[in-house]
Amino acid sequence: MKRIFILLLFFIIISKISYSYELRLYFSRSYIYDDMLYVDVRTHYENEIYQNIKKYIDNGIILFINYRIDLIKKNLFINDNVREIYIYRKLYYDFFTKEYVVLNSETMRETRNSDLEILIKNIYQINRIEVINVNKLNKNNKYIFKTRLSMQFQNAYPYLSAFFNIITPIQYRIKWLKSNEFSIKELYYNNM
Repeated sequence: MKRIFILLLFFIIISKISYSYELRLYFSRSYIYDDMLYVDVRTHYENEIYQNIKKYIDNGIILFINYRIDLIKKNLFINDNVREIYIYRKLYYDFFTKEYVVLNSETMRETRNSDLEILIKNIYQINRIEVINVNKLNKNNKYIFKTRLSMQFQNAYPYLSAFFNIITPIQYRIKWLKSNEFSIKELYYNNM
């Protein structure tokens, strides 16, 4: 019995060490413009996370920040997933120009700066994410948004992949967040 308790305590401590940071994608607001439902989301990077990101990017690791937004129709028993949206930002260091680069997955446009912190602040909030045409939705149903943020590290140099597996980056805990319930009718009323 004592061994089981010690083993359980060991696994709890390891899980706390492995997932030392939590990443969260917060729902800011939703609104309707020209019969299209839009959503704004934001995230928050702590200084410890920023320092880890900088350390890996400076050493040639490519970072993908994945944003996921789900529009869900509330039902009595089982909720329906109406729309899933996947957006990512790719961060890396360009050794030739000595600049940090962020690639936007929606526009495929690169933003460059010699200061990584400025680029991180630029991807802190994403506005006007097109979700769905509201004419396809029932205006009386209740909906929620679920949001999630994750990070994926990739080696920029394929021939170093054996070494990269040895220095796997710090793990981040990913948590789903929910918005408040809303109806399309309420959004129309709030937009006026």
